[in-house]
Amino acid sequence: MVRIMGIGLNELVMELPTSVATFNSIEWVKSENKLYLHIFHEDDETQISFDFDDLEKDDKLEIYVVLSSILYN
Repeated sequence: MVRIMGIGLNELVMELPTSVATFNSIEWVKSENKLYLHIFHEDDETQISFDFDDLEKDDKLEIYVVLSSILYN
C-alpha cells in the first residue's frame, strides 16, 4: 500500500498516532521487505526509526485501517 499510495515512492509523510508515539512517516524498504516508522525532530534534524513489526497488534491494525481508508478514497 505504501508504494501504491506514494506513486512509486517508498515513503509516505503523514501523522500516524500509535500507543508508542506519533510517527511522521512510514517507509517500505524493498531490500529488507520491511516497514519502518519515523519520527523527525526539526530542532536538531534527527530522525528516530521504529520497526513496524515491533508494534503492538492494535497499533498495526490502526495503521492498516488508516492507510486502507486513504487508499480506498
